[in-house]
Amino acid sequence: MCNLKVGVINIGIGNVGSIRSAFNFYGYDVDLVKQPEELRKIDVIILAGVGNFKSATSKLRASKFWHKLDHAVRVDRKPVLGICLGMQLFGDLSYENGENKGFGWIKGKVVKIEDKLVKVPHIGWEIVKPLDSKLFEGMRYNSFYFMHSYHFVPEDEDVVIATVGYGGLKIVSGVRKDNLIGVQFHPEKSQGDGLRFLRNFLKVAGCLLRE
Repeated sequence: MCNLKVGVINIGIGNVGSIRSAFNFYGYDVDLVKQPEELRKIDVIILAGVGNFKSATSKLRASKFWHKLDHAVRVDRKPVLGICLGMQLFGDLSYENGENKGFGWIKGKVVKIEDKLVKVPHIGWEIVKPLDSKLFEGMRYNSFYFMHSYHFVPEDEDVVIATVGYGGLKIVSGVRKDNLIGVQFHPEKSQGDGLRFLRNFLKVAGCLLRE
């Protein structure tokens, strides 16, 4: 597992410094991937994002990452972890700032949190309900940090690996399909349980690469 080459997409859509530091905690050397050609040298891809869906897709296209990432996922079958907006990009469509197309790796749509009982954006610590024993193995509290106004609604409930209650909503906080794993929370900001999740992800990714 330690020999995995982990790369974080670094085009200004995610907090790559915190993510790199989180992986470094367990001794993993993480590359910051600034050019799409560098994806050839990477075993495992981290797609993190904060902010606006439309802006993220525009940056990915302008930097020539869009088609290279799509090829890495669909053809090369490289394990990918999507964090927050990164997970939302897995879907078909987002309604943030109009209708904007995602990668379509997992069928579903990204919609705004609509509940008058809670504040939007959703910011803070929450206890998630895990549905995947391998990725959430060894957690002490299942407590993770969230920061988002939109959430992913997949068509197939079988891809859901974690949920969180927020007001009257049950928000999908984790998905998994084939070589894709995504979380709505920020593991790099979630202290002990977040670090454990990243460690578990790399274990799962290692198994996927051996299949």
